[in-house]
Amino acid sequence: MPRPRHHLVDDERPGAYHIISRCVRRAFLCGDRAEHRRAWVRDLIRQAAGAFAVDVLAYAVMSNHLHIVIRTDPVRVVAWSPTEIATRWASAHPRTAPDGTPEPWSPAEIAERSADPTWIDTTRKRLRSLSWFMKCVKERLARRANRDDGCTGHFWEGRFQSVPLLDQGAVIAAMAYVDLNPIRAAMAETPEASDYTSVQDRCVARQAHRAAQLVPVLSATATTPETGLWIAPIDRATVDQPDDCAFTAAITLDDYLTLVDETGRIVRDGKRGMIPAHLAPILDRLRIDLDAWLSLMRSGGHFGIGSFGALASRAREALRRGARWIIDITAGLYRDDDPPANPTIT
Repeated sequence: MPRPRHHLVDDERPGAYHIISRCVRRAFLCGDRAEHRRAWVRDLIRQAAGAFAVDVLAYAVMSNHLHIVIRTDPVRVVAWSPTEIATRWASAHPRTAPDGTPEPWSPAEIAERSADPTWIDTTRKRLRSLSWFMKCVKERLARRANRDDGCTGHFWEGRFQSVPLLDQGAVIAAMAYVDLNPIRAAMAETPEASDYTSVQDRCVARQAHRAAQLVPVLSATATTPETGLWIAPIDRATVDQPDDCAFTAAITLDDYLTLVDETGRIVRDGKRGMIPAHLAPILDRLRIDLDAWLSLMRSGGHFGIGSFGALASRAREALRRGARWIIDITAGLYRDDDPPANPTIT
C-alpha cells in the first residue's frame, strides 16, 4: 500500500528526491504523434523551477513517463517578500484564456494578493512544497495534452513516485540513472545526443563556456561551465548527510559527465541500449581544437555559410537539405580526407 507523502517528504527540511510519473495506461506522453510535447514538458518544469524553492538537478522526458531529480530548499522562501511570493505564484499559475493559452496576472491582482497576509503565509508554504511543484507541472501538462487530444479525463497514472535520496552518492547515482534513460531505451547513442535531458543541457553549456574562453572578448562572460543553465549547477547536487558518510566531496561537471559516459557503456539486463564501446570518452568527444578554433575566429568566423560540424554531421545536413554536399567552413577543425574516428562535437 502506498505510504502517505508526508512520511517520505518533510517540506520543512531540505531533501533530494527522484521523481517518476507515468501516463495513464502507459499511453504516450510524448511519443508516437505527440513528439512536440517534449518541449512542453521541459518548459513547464523550467517555469515551475523558476518559481518554487527547488533545484532541478536532472530530468529526462521519455515517451510515456517523466523523470526528475529535485533538491528542495525550504529555507529559501523565508527571505522572499510578499510581492515576490505573489509574483512567483503568478508565474507558476498563469491565468488561462479560452483557447488554453496562458495569460499573466495583472499588477493589480499581484498587489491585492501581496496585501493579504493569510494568503501569503499559505502560498509561502506551498512554494517550498515538492507536491505543489509537481501539481503545478502535471496539472498544466494534463490540461494542455487533453486539449491537444480533444478529450477529457485522467492523463497521469495516479500520484507521482518520490524516492528520497539520502546522501550525495544517492543523488549522483539517481542523476546518472535519469540522464541515461534515453540511452537505455535505445532512443540515443550518447549523452550529448540525448534530447530533452539535463545531461545534454550540461554538455551544451560546457561547450559554450569552452568556446567563449577561446575568444578574448567573450572570456569575461564565461564565468563557469554551467553559466546560463536553467537547471541547477552540478555543485548543488548535495544533501545534508552525516559527517561519517564516505561520499561528501563536491563533484565537478567533468567528473559527472565522465561518470555518466562510463556507466552508459555497461550492458544492463533487460535494457536495449548502451553507449558503444568504440567511442572515445565523452570529454574527448566534447573537445574543441584550440589552434583551429582561434584560426577560424581570426579569419572572421564565417558561420553564416555552409554548416559548422564534423564530416558525418555535414553529410547528414546535406541529406536533410537535399544537397550533394555542405561546404567545410571550419578552416582545419576537420579534415575531409582523414575524418576523426570520433568527430568533435562543438
